[in-house]
Amino acid sequence: MTVRQVKRALRQEVVARILAMSPADRARQQAALLRAFATLPGYMEAKTVLLYVSAFPEEFETLPMLRAALEQGKRLVCPRVKRDETRLELFAIEDPTADFEPGTLGILEPRLSNRRVEPELIDWVLVPGVAYDDRGHRIGRGAGHYDRLLPRLRPDTPRWSLAFDEQWVEAVPVQSHDQPLDGIVSPGRRFPE
Repeated sequence: MTVRQVKRALRQEVVARILAMSPADRARQQAALLRAFATLPGYMEAKTVLLYVSAFPEEFETLPMLRAALEQGKRLVCPRVKRDETRLELFAIEDPTADFEPGTLGILEPRLSNRRVEPELIDWVLVPGVAYDDRGHRIGRGAGHYDRLLPRLRPDTPRWSLAFDEQWVEAVPVQSHDQPLDGIVSPGRRFPE
């Protein structure tokens, strides 16, 4: 199998595991992820944070994290897909209920009328993913948006992910364009330990 095929198979396997979680276990893990969010290294010191809106049934709910960042006085930034260039543009969010509109694939994205934010102004980022390993590697959705965005951030910008326990795999195949994370936290596991 090619690396692309292995990644596709891992995505399918992990999504199936997440969707098979019981509602009680999912709620327990969601609550643990929300508690862990504010304790991730570098987050509390960061003034401008890049978060994302959960959009798929297998993702944990990020809206409470967006609200928490605003309540903590942080400048909240979220991505919007620029389809013609297959990259992400970043926009400031002041009101999570009013500052989004359906974008690519119907996913909520910042309105184009929101203030644009340059990547080098980001102090900390929460990176989405489907599968993770204990070397700090991830598999995203396959479009490469974050792998193109992360090199545009300052080199010292912490890059973290939160995940359900079901999202860990033995090893993520790595390609030259794949961007590693500084850390990954799930309710029962952590990288680095």
